[in-house]
Amino acid sequence: MKRETVLKTIEPLVEGKIRDVKDSSGTRILVTPDMVQLRPGRGSPAIDVADKRSLMEFAGLPLGLAGKLSPETFSKALSELLQGHGSYSMVVKDDKITSLVPFGTRRTVEPDHLLDLLEKTIPVEEYMRVMIDKQTVSLEVAGTETAPVIAPDGTHIPRGDLVKAGVLLRFSPMGITRPFVQSYAVRLVCTNGLTSNTVLSEFTGGGGEGDSVWQFFRQSIRRAYNSFDKVVSGWKKLVDEKVPPEERARMLEALIKDSGITGSVAEAIRARAIEQPPENAWDMQNLITYATSHLIERGNTRQIMKALKVVADFGDEATHRLTCPLCHRQN
Repeated sequence: MKRETVLKTIEPLVEGKIRDVKDSSGTRILVTPDMVQLRPGRGSPAIDVADKRSLMEFAGLPLGLAGKLSPETFSKALSELLQGHGSYSMVVKDDKITSLVPFGTRRTVEPDHLLDLLEKTIPVEEYMRVMIDKQTVSLEVAGTETAPVIAPDGTHIPRGDLVKAGVLLRFSPMGITRPFVQSYAVRLVCTNGLTSNTVLSEFTGGGGEGDSVWQFFRQSIRRAYNSFDKVVSGWKKLVDEKVPPEERARMLEALIKDSGITGSVAEAIRARAIEQPPENAWDMQNLITYATSHLIERGNTRQIMKALKVVADFGDEATHRLTCPLCHRQN
């Protein structure tokens, strides 16, 4: 994927403006038959709310409870909850509120500037995938460094199961979420010749408006990319962790459940495990990463990220024994 494609994909999220509400005591929610509106202060004009779910999540009104309330009670409950927030900011696009964020926590990130910084910090070889979840961007980037996960044993071509180092960036151009950077790797050796992706340890950061945000990205990108050798060493230990045939189904079901994978995707993973039985923890891990690259719909960013988080925990030496059902049995 070219840089221009990435920027074009992100471009719709850059549109809009931020309006700060420094005193929420006059905030009121108005409910009409066709629209929910927010009046940010006494005497202020009401603004249509484009995403009612986002509004309720910010205010702290449980979604299940909201559906049981009358319009009048719904309006009163949301108004009181928002008035207790003190100050907040509204993201407004096309004269409608797309989201609310706590005042002073925004981290506005210009995509073009971020890609410039990224390309100056690590050797970017390819932009692998860009995913959009509401106002948040997840961008997977591959570098140039490669390493074998399966160490050569002298009987096969000495290249191992190659993976390539990279980083994953998650950010909001309009600053509605805290940015973070993760280690990332692309598996180059795959039975069908395609790639499988894995997200590794996470580096979160807050920063602030201005240069501190870019300093956070610069340092975190470098850390994430340089953690590659350590992570590959951990993966080699997964190769040595053999999974007895009688434990495979239980171990796989635990990973599927923790990943929140259901329906046809879960069945496809099980079928693949029967066709190509996982002999060790590395094979088991790649059944889930295969699903995130090949089976889960591209637009389902939340599902992909949840599954990759489970894989990150499963592959991390510090937490593996806490999440691996086989290790639980052995302890």
